[in-house]
Amino acid sequence: MKNRVSSIPFNIRKDNNKKKLIGKAGEDRVAGHLKADGWKILERNFRYHKKEVDIIACKDDIITFVEVKTRKSVEFGLGLEAVDKHKRKNILGVARYYIELKKLHDFNVRFDVASIYRTSFLYIEDAFQA
Repeated sequence: MKNRVSSIPFNIRKDNNKKKLIGKAGEDRVAGHLKADGWKILERNFRYHKKEVDIIACKDDIITFVEVKTRKSVEFGLGLEAVDKHKRKNILGVARYYIELKKLHDFNVRFDVASIYRTSFLYIEDAFQA
């Protein structure tokens, strides 16, 4: 068996791992915030095809699909700005699939966005509509 050498430069892989760690830390912070507010976390990083929702949670008769954007720099804008029309469409597609899969048609559905930059934490309920 031949050894394969990755064509991805080491520093790029290192940067991707760092981004994943920063993203996971942000998602952990948001999940903790939701739990403290009485929400039950149903899923983390739920995938449907190549699309993903960071957190799916429920409380009473509400199910929320949460997109978390964590930034270490505002050079490319705040996290909220990254939840554009294309990203919202992807989240809606995953939400429809999840609701059908789990038979959650009786729940009210909400789409929230959390934006984290350093110590700043902004959580927007009903950030967009289906």
